[in-house]
Amino acid sequence: MLKVVFHEGYLARYPTGAVETPARIRSIMGNIKGRYEVITPEPAATEDLLRAHTPDHLVQVQLEGKAVREAAALAAGGALCAARLAASAGHPVFAAVRPPGHHAGRNRFGGFCFFNNMAVAVLALLDNGAFSRAAVIDFDMHRGDGTAEIFAGDSRVALLDVSSAEKNHFIEKIEDFLEALPTVDIIGVSAGFDMHLKDWGGLLTNRDYHRIGRAVADAARKKAAGRVFAVLEGGYMPHDLGKAVLAFCVGLEGKDLLEPTHMARS
Repeated sequence: MLKVVFHEGYLARYPTGAVETPARIRSIMGNIKGRYEVITPEPAATEDLLRAHTPDHLVQVQLEGKAVREAAALAAGGALCAARLAASAGHPVFAAVRPPGHHAGRNRFGGFCFFNNMAVAVLALLDNGAFSRAAVIDFDMHRGDGTAEIFAGDSRVALLDVSSAEKNHFIEKIEDFLEALPTVDIIGVSAGFDMHLKDWGGLLTNRDYHRIGRAVADAARKKAAGRVFAVLEGGYMPHDLGKAVLAFCVGLEGKDLLEPTHMARS
């Protein structure tokens, strides 16, 4: 059974882009709360953040103000909580966090991202010695440049960023990567939904997101002992975001999408 990581702090307001609002999380939780068990995370500790970022980076985020620092640490903690749950239980986990993280590099932030949530989570698992190999898939509309920077040269991590894929090959690129993937200890997904038909990307339907979730679930079962977690990145049209996330989560459970036809096409 899929679990959801969520904290009331993800509904907080802090200085960020005009589109990166608490309404995003309200939409998601409005669609999935009650269907899945919800786990409350703790903020990431400084030692966790320093696996992905420099000490100077932490200082720069601190200078953005207390509200930003607390929100960013809580989001990174949510990703870390999801990774540890997936690692220990072998069940899929979705972390409904904000702010997102995949644009944050070792010593820089931007694009609504302050700490790299995915990198914090994956490096914590790899550096404790229990796991030696991970795969990360980023299907946000925008390139996860921070994630690519942090994992550059790290042979322990197989990274796929789908942002540059052409319309007809977006999902196929994910499926091809998963088919060729060797056995790993865990799969992490930077799940951005701004490629939705009714979002900035104007490409994918809810049924497409379900297909992606199902492909990841099948690969995780065959190649990662069922260990898979996903962390929210982009997606900025709240009315449609929650439906897309639900479709993806149903797929990540390995279940069929039973939504009404009009929702599947939206």
